[in-house]
Parts: sequence; C-alpha cells; structure tokens
Amino acid sequence: MASKHNILLVQLGSPKTSKVSDVRSYLKEFLSDPRVVDLPRFFWMIILYCFILTFRPKKSAAAYKRIEFCGFFPLIELTKKFREKLSLRLGKNYNVKECFILSEPRIEETTKDLQSFVYLPQFPQFSDTTTSSCTDRLARVHPDWKENDKIKFIPQYHLLKAFIDLSAKQIENQIKKYPADFVIISFHGIPVRYVTQKGDPYYRQCCETFTMIKEQLNFDKDKIFMTFQSRLGSEQWLNPYTDEFATKLAHEKQGAKIAVYCPSFVCDCLETIDEIGNELQEEVEEHGGELIFVPCLNVQDEWVDAYANMIELYCEEKNDEYETLFYKPEEHKVKENMPELKQASKAFTPEQKSTVKVIFLTLFLDLIGFSIIFPMFPALAKHYLEVDPDNFFLKLIFSSINVFTEAGSAQIGAVVLFGGALGALYSILQFFAAPLWGGLSDKYGRKPILMISVFGLFLSYVLWFFSGSFTVLILARFIGGIMGGNISVATAVITDITDKSNRSKGMAFVGIAFALGFIFGPALGGLLTLYNPLDYFPQLSAVGVNPFSAAAALAALLSLINLFILKKNFKETLKSNTTEGHKRSANIFALFKPLPIREVTLTNYAYFLFISAFSGMEFTLTFLAVERLSYSSLDNAYMFIFIGVIIALVQGGFVRRKAGEIGEKKVAIMGLSFLVPGLVLIGFTTSSFMLYAGLFFLSVGSAMAIPTLTSLVSFFTPADLQGKSMGIFRSLGALGRVIGPIGASLIYWRFGGATPYLLGAAFLILPILLIAQIKQEPQNNETI
Repeated sequence: MASKHNILLVQLGSPKTSKVSDVRSYLKEFLSDPRVVDLPRFFWMIILYCFILTFRPKKSAAAYKRIEFCGFFPLIELTKKFREKLSLRLGKNYNVKECFILSEPRIEETTKDLQSFVYLPQFPQFSDTTTSSCTDRLARVHPDWKENDKIKFIPQYHLLKAFIDLSAKQIENQIKKYPADFVIISFHGIPVRYVTQKGDPYYRQCCETFTMIKEQLNFDKDKIFMTFQSRLGSEQWLNPYTDEFATKLAHEKQGAKIAVYCPSFVCDCLETIDEIGNELQEEVEEHGGELIFVPCLNVQDEWVDAYANMIELYCEEKNDEYETLFYKPEEHKVKENMPELKQASKAFTPEQKSTVKVIFLTLFLDLIGFSIIFPMFPALAKHYLEVDPDNFFLKLIFSSINVFTEAGSAQIGAVVLFGGALGALYSILQFFAAPLWGGLSDKYGRKPILMISVFGLFLSYVLWFFSGSFTVLILARFIGGIMGGNISVATAVITDITDKSNRSKGMAFVGIAFALGFIFGPALGGLLTLYNPLDYFPQLSAVGVNPFSAAAALAALLSLINLFILKKNFKETLKSNTTEGHKRSANIFALFKPLPIREVTLTNYAYFLFISAFSGMEFTLTFLAVERLSYSSLDNAYMFIFIGVIIALVQGGFVRRKAGEIGEKKVAIMGLSFLVPGLVLIGFTTSSFMLYAGLFFLSVGSAMAIPTLTSLVSFFTPADLQGKSMGIFRSLGALGRVIGPIGASLIYWRFGGATPYLLGAAFLILPILLIAQIKQEPQNNETI
C-alpha cells in the first residue's frame, strides 16, 4: 500500500473578526515580521506602535467589515473550500490540510507532529515578503527542513500553464459579460530596493506571469498593462501604481471601461475584493471611467484539477512530466514587459551602510546627552538659587536678567532667561568649535577628532555629575559646548561617503539620529528628575552630587559607549588631507564674509535665519507650556518626544526616499513654509490640542528643512573641504542657537508670549526667499 502524502496549503490569514482590537492584533503581528518590513527594528517599532497601530486599525477594520459575510472572511473560507475540493480530487492517498501564518490553524501547530509533507505557499510568485515568511514559521518547528528530504517545498508556480491559461480565460469570460476597453494586470507591490538590493525574484516572476497571460489573452496587446498595488508608506515601490495608473487612464479616456485582474492571488481577499473591487472602483468612477473587477480563480473545478495534477506529478517524482506543466517564456518577450527598475536614489554599499550606522549611533548617543537637560532648565534655576545663591556666575546671570524682566513677570522671566543663558552658552561655544573641529578633521582625519571630542563630552558629564556648585555646572557646559562641535565632523563623514544621488538620504539619517536623540533625551531627563540620588545617599552632597546627577551619570555612560563604538567600528572616511580647510575654519570672524560659492553662502545664511527662529521657539516652549497650560517637567518631556517621533517619521519615510527625487531646494522651501503655521498656532495656543497641532507643523517643517539645507551646502562644496564647510554650516547654526533663544526670551517677557512666535513666523520669509534664489544642480558654481 502506498504511503500517504501530507499536503499543506499555506496562506497568510485574516483577523479573527472585524473588530478594531482584532485587526490591531493582526496588523501588529503582520507588520512586525522583518520579512514584510525590513527597516531597523528599533526605528520601525517606534513607527509601528506610535502611529500605525494607533491610526490604521480603525480604517482597516472598516475595510474588513465590508468584505465580511456572517462573521467569515473570503480568504479563510475560500482556502478551506479549495482544500476540501482538492482533497476529494486527490483521493485517500493524500491528506490535505490548510494552515496560516496569521490565522488558526497556524503553521507551527499544523506541522509539529508531521515528519514528512509537501509544503505549498499559496502565492504564485515567490517573494521574501510572502514565501520566505512562510518558511520562517516552518523553521521554528523544523529548523532542518532544507536538509530534510522528507519535507518538500514548491516555492512558486507563476508559470504553471493551467494558472496562466485559466487566468486568461477568467479575464475573457468577465469581459464578455462586461465589455472592456483596457485590461490591467495588477500584482501586489513590494519596495523596489527588495529587488535591486536584496535580489528578490518577485519582480521578474511577475513580469513572466504578465508576459504569458498577455500572450494567451485574445485582446488588443497594446491595451493590456501591468501595474502594482497595495503599497505602504512613502518608500518607492514597484510601479506603475495601480490606483494612479487606473485613475489617470479613466481621466484621460473619459468613459473608459477598465478590467482589473490580480494574479498575485489565487483566491479573493481584502486586496482584491475591497482594494480593487470597492476602493479603486470608486476612484475610477470619480474620474469618469468604469471598473470591471475580475475575480481570482478561487475554487473553480478546472483550477482544482490542475493543481491536483501538479501535486500528483511532484509527489510521484515524475520530473519530466512535471516540467511540461510550466511555460518557458522567451527571454526577449519577458524583457519587453520588464522595464528596468530605477531607484530615485543610489543604494548604499555595505561599507557605506556600516559607516552610516556608526555615525547614526554616535549622533544619537550624543544628542541624548545634549538634550537630556532640556526639561530640567526651570528646576535647575530654582535649585541653584536655593543652594548656591552667592555664586558669582549665578549672580552675574540673574543681575543681567533683571534688567530685562521689569515689563513681565520678574520671577518667571528670570527663570526663562536663565534657561536661555545656559542654552546660549553651549551654543556659542559650538559656534567657535564647530568650524575648528571640522577643519582639524580635514587635516588629521575624521576618526581621531571624533574620538577626542566624544571623550571631552564624557568629561563634561562627569563634571556635571559633581556640580554641587553653579561654577562646576558652568565649567561642564563650557567643555560640553566646545566638544559638541563634533557634529560638524560627523556630518562631514556622510559627505565623504555619499554623492548627489544619495546625499540627502545620508543627511536624513543624521536628521533621524537628531530626532531620536530628542525623543529619548528629554524623555529620560524628565523621568530622571523624579530620581534624586541625595534622597538615598545624602552624604554625597559633600562631593557635589546633586538632584540632577542621575541624568549626568546616564549621559556620561552613553558617551563611554559611544567612544567604544567609534574605536572598534569606525573606519576613516577622509581620502585626502588638506591644510586649507583648517586655516580657513580657524578664522571665526570671517564666517559672515561672502564665500566663494554663491549657493553655499545663500544656504548658510538661510540656515542661520531658520535656526534662529526655530531655536527661539525651542528654548521658550517649555516656559510657555508652564505658563499657559501648567505643564510639568514630565509633560515637557512628552512634547519633545512628540517632536522627535514626527521628525523621525518624516525624515525616515519622506526625506530619505523622496528628497533626491523631488529636489532638495523644493523640499527645503516646503519645510520652511510648514514652520510658519506651526509658530502661529503655538503663539496663540490656549489648549494642548492647539499646542500639539503647532508642534506637528514645526516638526514636519524642520524635518524637511535641516537635512536638505545640509545637503545643498555639501553639494556645492569641493570634496577636500567638506569638513571645513560643514563646520561653518554647523557654526552658523550654533550662532543661531545663541541669538534665537536670547532674542526670543527677551521678546517673550517684554511683549508677551505670542510675540516671539509671530515674529518668528514673519522672520521665516527671509530664508525662504534666499533658498528660492539658489540653483538646484551644483554645476558651474557662480561666485559672488
């Protein structure tokens, strides 16, 4: 008696119900799969949990509700029905089961007691995002499945003659009932880089399927098109996009009847019934066309018979007969239907990726240490006024401040200007140090300068830990400000390893590091204000330990980790040395003289004006929140977390992928324009809703402006002077962070809380006008 064959039909699955909670659980598991979304886990989890799982489940639940019938979903029920008919067709020597990645019964549960089986993912074309996701689950139970000859695997059947012929027949039958002018063959999309960088064969297999269906169709070949659907996020996916292509066709050919078939699926599901049959149909009708939905093969008897025949020949190892089941399209025909994929920006090489990761981590850790103090400014002022009221520097600051607080609330005004003074001290030191570090890195290399500056930051945090007196705190901020100029060196590293095609992508990673640093730094600072080491070890006050020492200790630890990472993993990126950059950078007072390159000068001035307006908001924001909304230090920390998350999303999802395609100049102007309504909303804020609405505009605007302005400066700078140029750029930004906080603080308490924000909004017209004058392409640079 012949042994029984176990056949496993594997599908993706559906939520348990159309309830929002069940859809959220389904999306959480689906989008947590690194095969589906391969972004860095830490970054992606922030996006997933903070945004996608907050907003998307409700919309997706409504879509599932539309296709739900008596509590059941088509994908599950059609798969079960297909298994039943296939089992009857194959007979008693075959034990056919269905299982799912994200529904019951799970792959793991179904396969755990089976020692031999044939594994058939229900995806005609192979892709890492689908087929490999299935095998990942299989490997949890059978880690040796690839070497186990009792476990067999049919990875794809995109050229199965029956699949091709029946698909063509399905389309023809439908357009006989509902005549069509055009046919769109719509495949599920994946990001372009999955194909160009990771070698996913999916795109080619889609093109092969399309070629053969097109060849079999009795229809005008010039009116059959291939498109891709279901993209997620702003990354470049396989295109043309189905929705855009179909609506454009409907708009241009008024009254056009467009048939759409989806051969990435063998049974209908959310992506076919709702995305195409409902949503796309409405869009096409709105543009003057008519959509004809062509169902999948589902459980047609002919399809069940053909699928059973494929399984029988495979299990009986009739290899020659099995091979005859598949078409072998001619290569030149496939090429005709396979446009070359072009990414908007050049992909990073493995060496570039490694360097970017190190710089990303370096800046991220640096920015946590830098921003951890932000929520503490009001508490710092109060603390030192109580414990060190006779300190020379403290009295000097407050005596100077008192001159400016007569027209406002003297107590709060003094505190806000105290915060501005500490921020200004740090920034003015960066103003002098940034071009110096940049020039030194041009001369001696990036790595040694980064190592020195990070070690200096560590020492500054150690001093802060023991800053029982205000003098020690000032010294700590002094050292930290000088060493904080290393950001210009880190930026120069990115310019070393990129060119125009991917410079904005590299700068976006710098921006994301800033954003994430500003998420975790203030958040940790706010939390650590709740822990005072002196409550547990009061005797440590004798050596200068203070209520803020816990934050200082964390910042110091992060700097040590940073030093270790740089030492071990960073490889020098400077290819040639020059002393010119160093000489020019040391001349601080020549910074505002017109530079030899017109576009660099315009961008530098625009950046200076932008940062002045933005940092003025940044340093008065916490005080406005306290005054208007009675926010605590922890509430202030939440604001910075929100800002950081939005910046990370925009820079990671939009700027990194689209700035090079759209143009840095246009994106910079868009970003600067976004800041205007943000400043106005915050100036008039009377509620948390208004405040966060304003913060949203500010975050989006700064996320777009900062990396693109940085890229513009880099584009127009000669390769051997990148360190110097980035140093000047960062130095002007640091100067803006001196002038902005002091100016905004003075205006705030002289004329009221709304005035600095409204003036800042008007002030932003200047950088917009400056950027509008520059060229987009860095060629034939003009001199002033």
